[in-house]
Amino acid sequence: MEDVQELRQEILVQANALYEAKAYAWAEEIARELLAVLPADAEMRYIRAAALTGLERYDEARAEIARLRTIRPDHAGAARQEVYIDRAEGKIRTQIAHLHTMIAQLKERIAEEEESRAYCTVFLASAYSLLGAALSMAGAIEEAVAAFLSSSQLEVEREKKAVEYSNALFAANYLPVRERSAFVGLARGYGALYGDVHALSCAADAARGHDRIRIGYISPDLCEHPVAMFLRPLLHDFDAMQFSVYCYANCVEDAVSEQLREEPVVWRNIRGIRAEEAAALVRRDEIDILVDLAGHTKENCLPVLAYKPAPVQMTGIGYFNTTGLPAVDYMLSDVHVDPVDAADEFFTERIIRLPHSHFCYAMHPALPDIAPLPMEERDTVTFGSFNNFSKVTAEVLTLWRRVLDAVPGSRLLLKSKLFAGDEGRAVAAERFARAGIPVSCVEMRPFSSNHLAEYADMDIALDTFPYTGGITTCEALAMGVPVVTLRGQSHGARFGESLLINANLPELVAATPEDYVRIAAALASSPKTLRTLRQNLRRILARAPLMDAHGYVRAVEEAYAEIWERFVCAVGRM
Repeated sequence: MEDVQELRQEILVQANALYEAKAYAWAEEIARELLAVLPADAEMRYIRAAALTGLERYDEARAEIARLRTIRPDHAGAARQEVYIDRAEGKIRTQIAHLHTMIAQLKERIAEEEESRAYCTVFLASAYSLLGAALSMAGAIEEAVAAFLSSSQLEVEREKKAVEYSNALFAANYLPVRERSAFVGLARGYGALYGDVHALSCAADAARGHDRIRIGYISPDLCEHPVAMFLRPLLHDFDAMQFSVYCYANCVEDAVSEQLREEPVVWRNIRGIRAEEAAALVRRDEIDILVDLAGHTKENCLPVLAYKPAPVQMTGIGYFNTTGLPAVDYMLSDVHVDPVDAADEFFTERIIRLPHSHFCYAMHPALPDIAPLPMEERDTVTFGSFNNFSKVTAEVLTLWRRVLDAVPGSRLLLKSKLFAGDEGRAVAAERFARAGIPVSCVEMRPFSSNHLAEYADMDIALDTFPYTGGITTCEALAMGVPVVTLRGQSHGARFGESLLINANLPELVAATPEDYVRIAAALASSPKTLRTLRQNLRRILARAPLMDAHGYVRAVEEAYAEIWERFVCAVGRM
């Protein structure tokens, strides 16, 4: 009997390892074979259910979950797998309901069962994280932030706490202005997670004697991602007489990664390496200025920067808000996003203001052809936004309704993961109705791989606020679609303004909501103007500061040289 249990445990560990490695077919096969002998094995049944979910065989997975519950009705893993299936099937309301039930049950077990407290707490932290993601997609942002913070508090390991705290900070960017006051200073709590970490760098680093300043770029997005597109000029056109460039990729590499590796840089892949180990690697490379490109976005590398492996550290390009991490010295920005007289007092970083744009856009070499103006074929104006729908607050919808009212017969084209299922579309439809937008005027499209070609169906793009578009705005312009943005009152909210000014299109920046409606309506009333813009926007972009790669790289390198000199001089005065 003991031999059978040892064999069972060995097979269980093997199946779980295969599942964790995403070898779902093998994990499912091994689990199925053992269950033929031990049909009441709850953990093996759980692994099979999880593997079937990974294989997208959802009906079989649900049947396996049902069998598991006949053995262990309170199995937390069964509830979590059910949520994963809800999410995959686009059942946002069902997913949220299941998560609330799961959280209540886990809290009850934690209160009543001392022996299962640690086990249940692991699943409770996961449930809150999943709830935060679902609520964020559904537009319940304040509740989403609270859920992520609950998950962070429940996690035991610092890096897991940091992941959930980053999720909370990222979600907070979706909040409308009127709800942000409650979260002022929240980012500093992230820095507190690393309050006991000792810096690896020291003042002696100023005397290393490198013949060139060593720049390190660290990001999870050095692959098929907009950040890789924005980074490419800094890898391709840097001054090799003055700088050496290193890249630290926290990602699965793809064709884009291979293209970046062909540049004259030192490439390191740090995926799967613990933060302190990655920091030690940066330290051994004697990086002078380490540049984070992700902020609090997914799979970010801020835990590496927390160890201060480089004497000067900066964030920018891939994120537009403070990190809250004292180990990060600077935020890369520009004079439009951060005018000298309008700096954000809640930033923990010192702002570096480039004279034009803080990032450089490069048009995709395989852009679809510019399509004819849709309003001339459909006899109606189509406004649209391909921004993440979580950016679409109640205030945004109210202003969009005013735009639609100002242009009789116009319609709205939107894209979102939320629209992939009936429940998601129903959630969105309720939000449209509350804003006074007839659902019949809105086309809700799910995400697709050919989103650039779908700009052929849009006459005018409407930017979101206070979380504005970035790459979506660039892509709309590249596809001949003008974008109307609203000037904001904070760093992140001025991103759209900076982008359009640097695209040589300042006339599309609205100073007030009334201006926003006026600009959008004026464009809609002039097919000739829209036609001209559609035919010429690519040429306008090509000549604009937004796409001036050489000028951009020189401006960034001047900033690097300045802050390195500042560090060296500060050490000299010590």
